[in-house]
Amino acid sequence: MFVYSTDAMRAEMTYRQERIRRDFQRPSWFQRRRAVQPPQPCAPELRARPAM
Repeated sequence: MFVYSTDAMRAEMTYRQERIRRDFQRPSWFQRRRAVQPPQPCAPELRARPAM
């Protein structure tokens, strides 16, 4: 006789996968940071001119 229901098994698998994903994540100081983009100049004189 199977004690656990299908929903209980699915919830347990989801919980364990999430736990593994959380436990084996890279530490916050090791994660790749997004490069900060400098703001684009808004004055037309400061923008680069087309080549020709």
